[in-house]
Order: sequence, then structure tokens, then C-alpha cells
Amino acid sequence: MGKKTAQTQTANSVPIADQQALQSAFVELVGERWGYFMARRMKTTEMSEKTKAESKTARDLANKVRDTIEELIKSPSEKLSAAIKTTREELKTARKALKDARKPYMEKITPLAKAIRYCDNVAIPDSLKELGHPVAPRFSLSDWAKQAIETKKKE
Repeated sequence: MGKKTAQTQTANSVPIADQQALQSAFVELVGERWGYFMARRMKTTEMSEKTKAESKTARDLANKVRDTIEELIKSPSEKLSAAIKTTREELKTARKALKDARKPYMEKITPLAKAIRYCDNVAIPDSLKELGHPVAPRFSLSDWAKQAIETKKKE
């Protein structure tokens, strides 16, 4: 009888054809993640533009409440106390109006944000692990990252 030869593979070695397929799938995954990111950013910008008036109203009322509270602390009076109560009720109504105005946008943004988070926390690290590049914490920047940051600062 002839000798039997065993084919062995190390834990991180993947046949070349499979490696190429995994790399191709990884490229698609990263592209999909960035597509979600871009769509989310576009929807968020659109939401900000379309709800600008409601947002300004809520922000102004919140500032008014904060300033009136500071005045109340400096010189307590019933008039200021009543003004705060009234303004807080107006603020509650304004925030509800803002939330309602943002609702159709948030219904589209939320699934995109969840998909991005899933890609970042599960899919991409798992894919890197399958490709033999497990993710590990890095506490110092690589040379190319330092250069890119410095170049960006100068612009």
C-alpha cells in the first residue's frame, strides 16, 4: 500500500478561488455600507432643511426658558416663575411639532442607521476575520493616517 498524503490547511489559509470570492464580497459589503451612509446623510440634510422653522422655534423657546431660569435664580419673582411655566408648555408643544415634522424622515433614516451600525459592528469585522485579518484595537495611528490628517489640517 502507498502512503496516504493528508492535505492540511492552517486556520487562516483559504483556497485562492475562495479568497478572491471573499474579497469581492467584502468590497461589495463596504460599498453597501457607504451607500447607506451617504443616503442617511442626504436624508438628514433634507430633514434639517425641511424642518428648519420648527427647529428654530423649539431652539428659541429652549433658550428663552434657560435665560428666564437664570433670571429667576438671580431675582426670584412670581412673574418670572409664571413666565417659565408658560414657556415650558410652549416648548413642549414646539418639540412635539418638530418631532411630528421629522417623523417621515426618521422612518427612512432609522433603518439606514441600523444597517450602518450592523455593518460596522458585525458584518465587516466578521468578514475581515474570514479573510484572515481579525480586527484588533490600534492605539496609535499608522503613517498614512497621520499624513492624511496633517494634509487635511493644512487645507
